[in-house]
Amino acid sequence: MTEEKQQKFTAKVRRGLVWVHGVAGAELARKKAEAPGVRIEGFTASELSDVESALTWIEQNKEAAK
Repeated sequence: MTEEKQQKFTAKVRRGLVWVHGVAGAELARKKAEAPGVRIEGFTASELSDVESALTWIEQNKEAAK
């Protein structure tokens, strides 16, 4: 892959992360709001930690929304 193609691909991925972050973040917030206690149905503590870590990584690596 040429440098130019790599840069275009990276830009597309970063733009896609904006969408993923928005959708996944909103869904996680909805699940947390609906949870009757500390536990979120369908998630182990480890899985929830992984999802929150992934959202943090995406926030740091996504292209700024324009």
